[in-house]
Amino acid sequence: MSEQIAVTARTKLKRIPKRGNFERETIYKILDEAIVCHVGFAVDNQPFVIPTSFARIGDRLVIHGSAASRMMRSLSKEIEVCVTVTLN
Repeated sequence: MSEQIAVTARTKLKRIPKRGNFERETIYKILDEAIVCHVGFAVDNQPFVIPTSFARIGDRLVIHGSAASRMMRSLSKEIEVCVTVTLN
């Protein structure tokens, strides 16, 4: 059986939890197949959602972006962020 990623208060599935999956192998397959992610974050109470490319390196998600962009400057401050990956 595949190793499970720990469920936290922030990641607990509330709506139709039987459709979710916390198996590391399944999550990695989705991340490895997808090309684009959407990164959500807030700066001064203003929400932003930016589509961007990404890659998975081991357990790390590497997000593409210019060091001069608002997104990358904000993420460098270690703010809370939401990343959504969708497969077609």
